[in-house]
This record gives sequence, structure tokens and C-alpha cells, in this order.
Amino acid sequence: MEPRGFCAGVETAVSALAWVVALEPSPVYCLHEIVHNDRVADRFRRLGVVFVDNVADVPAGATLVLSAHGTAPATARQAASRAGLLVDAVCPLVTKVHREIDQRSKAGYTVLYAGRAGHDESAGALGIAPQTTHLVADAADAGRVIEELDAEGPLALVSQTTMVIEEVERVENAVRARRPDMWAPARSDLCYATTNRQRALREVAGSADAVVVVGSASSSNTASLVRTAGDAGCLEVVRVDRPDELPAGLTGTVAVTAGASAPESAVADVVDRLRPRDGVTVVRSQDEDERFSLPRELRARVSSALERGALPPALAAAARLEPGMMSTDELLDVVERVARG
Repeated sequence: MEPRGFCAGVETAVSALAWVVALEPSPVYCLHEIVHNDRVADRFRRLGVVFVDNVADVPAGATLVLSAHGTAPATARQAASRAGLLVDAVCPLVTKVHREIDQRSKAGYTVLYAGRAGHDESAGALGIAPQTTHLVADAADAGRVIEELDAEGPLALVSQTTMVIEEVERVENAVRARRPDMWAPARSDLCYATTNRQRALREVAGSADAVVVVGSASSSNTASLVRTAGDAGCLEVVRVDRPDELPAGLTGTVAVTAGASAPESAVADVVDRLRPRDGVTVVRSQDEDERFSLPRELRARVSSALERGALPPALAAAARLEPGMMSTDELLDVVERVARG
């Protein structure tokens, strides 16, 4: 079903890391996995990228990329002081949430953040204003936190971009029942890709005999799709990263979707392994044409290398293309060919 797979934020982050690998000496370091997909991370490891969870593990003067999930200000400052070159590949939609937390906290609000504990995106957001921001996992948790805070001042609610739509709605309803004056953003914090994929899946999950969600266990938006399929009435829902993880005996109509960090090649491999007897029907609920630019400092480096004639022909051709004209899989193919010489 479509839409599925890479969203604009993931496309941009993966492309950014690919260009850094192409331009800078190895090894390139990345704070956390660039996106939460094992297949993508493994591909970058083969290109010499070192993923770390602590800035202290990055050698002084090294090239460092910050992941798509967003970085707390204190960590970003530490990274800037340590790295020789720092590229922030944060998704602009995550930046929107960071800005909301910062502005509301400075205005005296207590901020509730609807998100998943331990996720890289949550960790970055909670570090914006840690003294005034509180993680809430669900509606019951929100009620408990409000009681514990006993806050009389203004209250705001923001959310992780990859939550299930209904989860955030339940949290918002629970908070408004206690605090009708609660502030919430006029435009939802949920990523457009998160909501599009959940809505598309909801349209077909109830009539499917099974749903296969392609994506890694660490991916929050993938986990949200698994929950959505179950809530929509599908009795057999499985998450797989690779085709060899498919369970035996899937029969009838099998719907296949993918998290926003799963590459299209992973979906194709899963569909091939399923070997559908009656063929494949693509169910398209809507088109997506969102595009985000590469980080400014990286765009400048690519342009400079192109102008100086410092790029191999295949990379020079890729650099001349308009955004969206080459998929990240295709860009990584080019980078890998150049790396092999």
C-alpha cells in the first residue's frame, strides 16, 4: 500500500550522511543511528560510518553527523566543541517540536511531551527544557503527571512525531478534561508521513487476513503501524526487517506496508519472498511530494566540491540533480561504487 517507506525527513537525513561519506575522509561518525533501520545502518557501516551513542566516543576533530531524531542543546554544544566538521541532519518536523518546547517553557508553561521513553527523539526533545518538560506515555500517565505537578500555571502539550494518532488524541482529551485551557499547536506535531501511513493502513487492515509491517524494532513509526493494524481489526500482524523473518503459513490477503525509515528495497524483498499467487495490487490513498533541503553547511560543501571539479563524474552528476530526482538508494549505490574505486 502507498504511501509507505521513506518520508522526506528520512530521505534528507540518509542523503546527508551519504554526501558526508562521499566528501569527507573515513571514518565518519554519527551520533545514534542516522534513522532507525538496521538495513540502512548496516549499509553505512560498510561505508566506514561509526555510530556512537555518546559524543565522548568521537575523536577530537572528527567529522560528526547528528541523527534525524534531534539532539538536546547541551549535547549539540558538546558535539560542536569536539567535531572538526558537524552536520545536523535533524528532521525539520522534529525541529518544530523543539521550537515549541523552547518557546512555551520560556513563556512559563509546564510542557507535557507525549512520547516513548528511551527513544532518541524523546531524549532530544526532553533535553530542550528538562526542568519544565515531562514525558507522558499515555492518557493515564498524563493524568498522573498532572496530579503530581499540581501546577496552576499554564500547561502545554506537544508530542513525538511518530506516535499513533489515537494515542495522542487520547492524551489530549485526558489533559483537556482537567485543564480546558491547555495549549496545543495549531498544526499537529505528528509527522505527515506518520499520519498518512497510519490512515492508509487503517483503510485496508480490517479486510486483510494478515498485515506485514516492514521496519526495524527500534523504529517508533514502525511500532505505531503495528499498533494501528491491530486496532483496525487485523488478527495477524507481523513486523519484519528482512524477508527471512516472515513467518511460515501466511495465507489469504496479505497487506504490506513499511515504516518511514524502511527503504523501498526492503519492501520489494519482502513482497518477492511472499510470492503472491494472484499478483500484487497497489492500494494508494494519496500522493506525497514533500521535500526537505540538505543542511545548509552540507549544501555549501557539495556545491564547492562540484565547482572545483573535485567530485568523481558519477557524484558530480548526482550533485547536479534537483532534489527528489535521485532516490537515496540510488545515491548510496553511487557512493558505494565510488568508494570501491
